[in-house]
Amino acid sequence: MAEIYSQDGNEITVGLQGSIVCDEAMQAAKVIAMDRGEAVRLEDDGESWDVHPDGTVEEADSWEN
Repeated sequence: MAEIYSQDGNEITVGLQGSIVCDEAMQAAKVIAMDRGEAVRLEDDGESWDVHPDGTVEEADSWEN
């Protein structure tokens, strides 16, 4: 399962199908980032990604950084 968070850690959505099965979570993260005009954090099957409004995706640093 996958979750999407704002960059300050607030939960946006949970329970998305993880990338092992399909790309639903990444598609949703890209749309949410574009709609909000700011990066969001996608946590998906043990991986963390920062998804930016322009559609770029970067491996995320830990929340502590």
